Amino acid sequence: MSIVSTTLRKSAGHPDAHCMVEVEGVCGDATESKTAGCMLAHWRFSGNAGGGQKPDDLCAGFACGPCHTAMDSNGTTHGILRGSEDWLFYAFRATVRTQAWWVEHGYLTIKGLK
Repeated sequence: MSIVSTTLRKSAGHPDAHCMVEVEGVCGDATESKTAGCMLAHWRFSGNAGGGQKPDDLCAGFACGPCHTAMDSNGTTHGILRGSEDWLFYAFRATVRTQAWWVEHGYLTIKGLK
């Protein structure tokens, strides 16, 4: 089963949405003006998506443009090598933060949550 949600993807455009990746020295969302915008960035790793496919929307996090580029560039220029300790740290942290944001803003419901 593939989890694809237009609502979750569009939630990155919510006025309260912000970069959850926050790569040190790269993040364009670190300014008060938040001019970099926000998008739902998907984390690709072995086995979670085929060629030309995005991973599930739950395997993603809110990212500003510069952070998305750094995470998606796989070690080129200013990119972070996919699967490296730093890449895994930023991807995991952004995923957890984004899912908590979704719960807080009513985009994701968890049965039995108090």
